[in-house]
Amino acid sequence: MRALVLTTSYPVRAGSVSGSFVRDLLLALRPSGWRFEVVTPRAAGRGGGLHDAGIRVSEARHWGDHWSGGLAHLRGIPETLASEPWKWMLAPSLTAALDARARATLATRSVDLIWSHWLFPSGLIGARIAGSRRVPHLATAHGADVHLLERLVRLPGIRQLLRAAWADTRIVAPAAHTAHRVSAALGGREVGVCPLPVAVAPCIGERPGSPDSSPRLLFLGRFEPVKGPDLLLEACARIASGRVREIALAGSGSLEPGLRARAACLAHPTRFPGVLDSGDKARAFARADALVIPSRRMADGRTEGFPHAAMEALACGRPVIAPDEGALGAWLARSGAGLAFDPGRCDAERVRGLAGALLRFASEPALREALSLKARAAGLEFRAGSAVARWSEQLIPAGSGAR
Repeated sequence: MRALVLTTSYPVRAGSVSGSFVRDLLLALRPSGWRFEVVTPRAAGRGGGLHDAGIRVSEARHWGDHWSGGLAHLRGIPETLASEPWKWMLAPSLTAALDARARATLATRSVDLIWSHWLFPSGLIGARIAGSRRVPHLATAHGADVHLLERLVRLPGIRQLLRAAWADTRIVAPAAHTAHRVSAALGGREVGVCPLPVAVAPCIGERPGSPDSSPRLLFLGRFEPVKGPDLLLEACARIASGRVREIALAGSGSLEPGLRARAACLAHPTRFPGVLDSGDKARAFARADALVIPSRRMADGRTEGFPHAAMEALACGRPVIAPDEGALGAWLARSGAGLAFDPGRCDAERVRGLAGALLRFASEPALREALSLKARAAGLEFRAGSAVARWSEQLIPAGSGAR
């Protein structure tokens, strides 16, 4: 079986973090007999591409893709547009290029399924092409696109247009909270739920330290405002020396110079291990007592969904400390596999809430042990075996369309 995959985020260069979870998902599905033709925007810069058996990647060249790094594969399209609004003028060319490259691929290769990652623009492009080719269409809403969907449907007539565009599309999301938001925005249409599998080997049974030692904290993700790594450092600045054994900030991004400068002023040892591959991630989780996802509510109201790093941490049996909001907050409330803190209404209140959660985590060894046990149990749904089986079921019935 072969699928055409449309995505605006994919690690087309070695060492890239752009859409690595999409690649992990495709790699996990290969043993089920699937082969993939990935169409993604051309990435700026040079460097060796990734070559995975059973996955062929085509980069769609579009106008301006070499200007200041282009629009895709960088900080994330929402972050890029927020910091560089002029790049909105690149969006029409990017969309047209994806459409043209997808059609060119289909002219030489037949596929059993078109699979779009993110509703915009991939979901709309994929639905249009699938309809003309009479091929089943599956669209995955990962979270960052849902905020835009909710804003668009407030405009007169847009909900009806989108419902019509995706009438024959099966839509799924990696978390129930995200699926509910998409369903509500589209007037109650069915949206499936399927957790993403993780590629990190579990570190169950390994202990970062003795129960009485101070905890090691890990941040894993892009160093961008919506992820909030700076909020973690500000929260740790409120905690006395010795209460946190180590802070590790793994990743890269535009905030890195400021993060390094702030870390140098903290009383807690802080490391920057860089962008981690699967093996390095496993070792990072084995070393850490918890993954911290501070997040930030942006000026337009956008927040994080269910970051893939959280799924990786839980699959490795590590609890997550995150704000009580969005898909991740709802999941933690249900599972008890971490601490969800009050995000407040501004950065200062979020920092205060996070500092309180971190201090509690550091002060109560019994709590840390209990949270770790719950994380080990709850994280089973993100392990490759169970998650891949559910995705295989989603891909096969995609031909039945919306229900």
